[in-house]
Amino acid sequence: MKVAIVGGGIVGLFASYYLREEDVTIFEKEELGHGSVHAAGLIEPFRFDRINSLNMMKKMLRFRNKGVTVMREVDRRWLITLLKEMEKTPPEEAWETMREMASFSLKEYKRMAEEKNDFLYFEDGLLEVYSDKTGMEKGVEEERRSPFRNKFEEVEVDGFAGGIFFPELSRLSTEKFVERMKKEIAHVKVIKREVKDLNELNDFDVIVLTSGAHVRDFVDVPLTAFRGVGFRVEGKPVLNSAFVHVESGIAVSPLDYVKVTGGFDADFSDHDRRDEIIRSASNLVKFEKVVDVKWGLRPCSPDGFPILGRRDNLVVATGACRLGWSYAPAMGMFASKLARGEERDYGYLSRFLPPNH
Repeated sequence: MKVAIVGGGIVGLFASYYLREEDVTIFEKEELGHGSVHAAGLIEPFRFDRINSLNMMKKMLRFRNKGVTVMREVDRRWLITLLKEMEKTPPEEAWETMREMASFSLKEYKRMAEEKNDFLYFEDGLLEVYSDKTGMEKGVEEERRSPFRNKFEEVEVDGFAGGIFFPELSRLSTEKFVERMKKEIAHVKVIKREVKDLNELNDFDVIVLTSGAHVRDFVDVPLTAFRGVGFRVEGKPVLNSAFVHVESGIAVSPLDYVKVTGGFDADFSDHDRRDEIIRSASNLVKFEKVVDVKWGLRPCSPDGFPILGRRDNLVVATGACRLGWSYAPAMGMFASKLARGEERDYGYLSRFLPPNH
């Protein structure tokens, strides 16, 4: 079977990994992993944000008022769908699927690290820190109500109001993991060019769209982009372990370099606000040198759930917002099953797909 994968980010890489026994070609206009490596590499599927909730809207407004985020542009259909879906409760089967995906992704990264840990994989948990005690109390209450029923602990953190520790979460170097995946799919054909029309791919039996927010260029799905920026820096974090500062949205992960990420701007442009993010992170990391800077567009569905499904010969795998890395193994595996015809639909996760393409 000839399979075209449009988009060589982390979901596209995993889709090609699970389809590597087929005749696979990846189409990517930049380097493989280009739109994904900016991420902090925190594998945190339990930290799920349901976008279509009043709590999330209030959080976004607080972020905007503090200058953490900028609202420049959103997809019109995404916004209309978001308003229509506001406060609608997802069915239990949707949460069952997400729990399955979370478990699979965590286990898969661990399995690959056990084969060879060449991507700085650590199972040392994740700490959320709060500067505001009231905010932390709300965070704890949200975790108690979480459909994931994940383990967490309230902890004291020097210099902060407190923290929530998630012992089951892991992390990795996104840059090194992309290099690992290049080796895993070394026999897969990669064509470095942008696909502008799916008619260019008529020779393929199946087309798998993993191009993030750009899936909307080909299929009428409600997707918008939230920009993220990642820095590899030399410096010293205020804490020795990986942590997320909730009020600023800054994530810090000590690896070979210190990875610092931030930004959640509603924006399709190439304006990445790197200077503002460095200023926001300056009280969390003592910067000595910025080694490099990457940015990417996080593809968000109206409710934060991934969009996974198949219509005719077209498979769609996108929409996981800021949790692309956390769910990428599962999204790639699900996409491979759709491509092979082993599955035709994933229920709630397929509901935004049009009846045909």
